[in-house]
Amino acid sequence: MKPDMFARAAIPALILVALAAGAQAQSPTVETVTATATPTRYTGPCPGVIHFAGTITVSAPTNVSYRWERSDGETGPVEKAFVNHSHTVETSWRLGTSGKVVRGGQRLRVFTPGDLYSIEATFSVACGVQPPPPKD
Repeated sequence: MKPDMFARAAIPALILVALAAGAQAQSPTVETVTATATPTRYTGPCPGVIHFAGTITVSAPTNVSYRWERSDGETGPVEKAFVNHSHTVETSWRLGTSGKVVRGGQRLRVFTPGDLYSIEATFSVACGVQPPPPKD
C-alpha cells in the first residue's frame, strides 16, 4: 500500500476513534436539585422546627459538593457525597419568637459538578400565637 493511500485509510479510522472517546469522556452533570420544607406552616409552642429535604440527581455517578443556604443569610457547611443517580440530604431549622410570625426558607446549592440551586423551600412559623376566636 502506498503511504498516501495508508494515510487516507487511517484518517477516517482515527476520527471514529476520537469521536467514540469523546462520547465516553463526557463529564457527569447535575440534572435536578430540589428542596422541600415540612411543615410549610407551623403553629404551636416555641420554638418551631422546620425540616428540609433536598434531592440531588446526576446524569452519571460522580462526587458532588453542596450546602444548605438559609433566607437569613446563614449557610451550612459544604458537604460531599458520592452520588450514583439520586441522593437525599436533610437538615432542620429551629426558630420562632412567642407571639410573632416568622417567614423564611432554605435552598440547596450544589457546587460541583456545576453550580446549581434548588428553588427556595419556604415556610412560616407562628409559635405562641393564639388563633383568633371563632366568629359567632
